[in-house]
Amino acid sequence: MSPRPESIIFIDKQLVWMTCGVEVGYQVLLAPRTSGIVWLDVIEQAFPHFEIGGQQLRAVEVTYENGRAMAVAFFDPTHCDSSSRPIKHFMLWLDADPIVFDKATAVLIPELMRQLAPAFSVILTASRYISESDICRQAWEKQKERSLRLDFSGKVTPVKNTTTKTSASKTSVLKNNSLQLDQLSDDGEEEALAFPKKFVVMAIIMVVLAIIAALFEVFGLA
Repeated sequence: MSPRPESIIFIDKQLVWMTCGVEVGYQVLLAPRTSGIVWLDVIEQAFPHFEIGGQQLRAVEVTYENGRAMAVAFFDPTHCDSSSRPIKHFMLWLDADPIVFDKATAVLIPELMRQLAPAFSVILTASRYISESDICRQAWEKQKERSLRLDFSGKVTPVKNTTTKTSASKTSVLKNNSLQLDQLSDDGEEEALAFPKKFVVMAIIMVVLAIIAALFEVFGLA
């Protein structure tokens, strides 16, 4: 089934996309060439500390100087960085049609990434010695398709709405509009991988008891 007309995002004017590669850190890869707007600030407005949590996809409605946007964040379904951490994608769909705001949580990620594969391949394989501006330029050149078709599944969850207005003149601009991967670590992700504390305590107690029993046996105190 072909997508409805409302599910079209024009990459030149409506897409802001921040991601990283295997070796290079996070940066805004594609964005409208609009001066004065710090896109990282708008993304962080939606996702404080650039955290995604344990959800497959998070969607938050945000406002910025020139309108409103649907912010989405998700882990790449296939690729990891050089430290074996799943690559994160942060996107803003600017002034999208109502259907996008209603169904953002149901967007089909594999199909979305398939369309953006040409641009993503640039940063994914980029060397850490390549400048961010060169990565962006090459991504624009390889991304021949200038419209993004958003396909949706039937399952939709509520979209969070943020009311804070983001100023285009905000002073907390991150150098070169980039973030290192360690700044985007996910607390929820770390907690999911951590060993439960109660089992750690039990293991320590068992070791102490075993040592005491061994001492009793060695010195004939039993």
